[in-house]
Amino acid sequence: MSSTPLPMSPPNLTPQLMNLPSSQQRGICIAHRRFLGAFPRLLNGLFMGFKKRNHHDIVQPPAPLAVPSSPASPTTSGTTRHSHPGEEYVSGQGRDQFDALRVTIESLPDDVLLDISYSYQRGPYGYLPYRWRILVRVCQRWRCIVFAFPHRLDLRLECNAKTAVRKTLDVWPSLPIVVRDRWTRKWPVLFGDNIIAALERHHRMCGIELHHLPCPLFEQLLRVMDVPFPVLTLLDLDLGDKSVPAPMLPDTFLGGSAPRLQHLALSGIPFPTLPKFLQSSHDLVEIRLTRIPNTGYISSKSMATALSAMSKLEVLEIGFESPAARPERNAIPSTRVVLPSLTQLDFHGNSEYFEDLVTGIDTPSIRFVKTEFFNQLVFDNPQFLQFVGRTKMLGSFKRAILSFGKSMAKFSFDNRRPSAAKSEAYLHIHILCDALDWQVSGLTQIFVQFSTFLSNVDRCGVRWTKKTRPLEDDMDHTQWLELFLPFTSVQTLGIRSKLDSLISPALNELTGDRVMEVLPALHTLSVYGKKSLYEPFITARQLSNHPVILE
Repeated sequence: MSSTPLPMSPPNLTPQLMNLPSSQQRGICIAHRRFLGAFPRLLNGLFMGFKKRNHHDIVQPPAPLAVPSSPASPTTSGTTRHSHPGEEYVSGQGRDQFDALRVTIESLPDDVLLDISYSYQRGPYGYLPYRWRILVRVCQRWRCIVFAFPHRLDLRLECNAKTAVRKTLDVWPSLPIVVRDRWTRKWPVLFGDNIIAALERHHRMCGIELHHLPCPLFEQLLRVMDVPFPVLTLLDLDLGDKSVPAPMLPDTFLGGSAPRLQHLALSGIPFPTLPKFLQSSHDLVEIRLTRIPNTGYISSKSMATALSAMSKLEVLEIGFESPAARPERNAIPSTRVVLPSLTQLDFHGNSEYFEDLVTGIDTPSIRFVKTEFFNQLVFDNPQFLQFVGRTKMLGSFKRAILSFGKSMAKFSFDNRRPSAAKSEAYLHIHILCDALDWQVSGLTQIFVQFSTFLSNVDRCGVRWTKKTRPLEDDMDHTQWLELFLPFTSVQTLGIRSKLDSLISPALNELTGDRVMEVLPALHTLSVYGKKSLYEPFITARQLSNHPVILE
């Protein structure tokens, strides 16, 4: 297990510590720092001793742990023998450089133990909700400290379908409740009753995460969720049953409002009155509405209006289940809704809906945009282009990746440098269709509209995402030339081997005066397949005094 990073400075000295000698103050501060690193294994040792002693309420603290205190003693070499769990962490190399001082856990004041408990509760990978139950079983003092600061330690009671709520939940203090589970066919009927019993404590419910819910169980949950949930901050519901029409969320859902809600995710669930519901949720940080059925259609204008008061919103995802939900094209609004904190926008549906949505919003901090458009004959998205142009981050991209697959064409547009681990911003455009020539045609139409931004791209890659090669049908080779035409500044082009037989004939057609019509700035061609397929193109570029290096 990875240990929690040690703090750079000792804890604040309380009056209790100030009255101690300076050597003991120094020893307690060092113990505080090293206990943070030793805590996971130390607790393991405590519980091993707990099992051996068969105690049920109180666990005696281990023998004193050696802690260095003064730099007066000479250094000694060799391995120190440790007789207590966790002591090998506290007594590290160089311990004999200091005067001997032994500090027990009981010597640490309450605020230091609280700091240690907080670090252990957060963990190296974020909040771990179950760890506080380990702390309260160590001894009576620790139990009192943990329960005395429930907000500081962010204490919650985690429930799932297997939790016997009516028997066990009331044993603990009145802490906020989080119910989280994923339905499977192995669930007995009793498991659904446990979830309902937890939701009945609506005044304490702070988080709900239920995935793959069947419609009968979901209808039962709605009956107990028509009352206010005053402390609810997280709501994540996923309806997994696609064989029957999804139940519609009523106006009385959650009492009609959720003022403290911060994260909202609905998948496959129609909620046509969502704009009215959102008017009371000004603290929302994340909204994810995916697989919206036709019965839950919300117009882009209503959606933009509902978002107008959400100054804290950072993530917005809207996805429709089918292409049948086509909007009526609205006039360009005179004023736009400003979402100052929005950094990520994901969309799945018709390009017309997205066009109308971005017409009415401004996102000055946007960094990540991902769109998945259903296939159509004509892509006309001038407002999408202006939306990107209003954002500085999205207008500085240098790299493009074109990916073609069995059912989707992807275009990734980012500013990632070759040595960087990830991109600071990106723009992804997906087109959902099967035929390769339709994929190329759709991306070509979008590239023509984005030609202003594509002129800044200096690196481009083309690949086929499936293991099998694409079918070599009667696709016109000139479609590839039209696809590459807007990339006037690309210096490096990479082509995966599975597309060599389709792209190389198109490039080889560029001879004589036409050789510089496409990719005029190309300097390096990286081929992952047969390089001999591109020799006519390489020769033509050399004859034009614009040679290309073939890698």
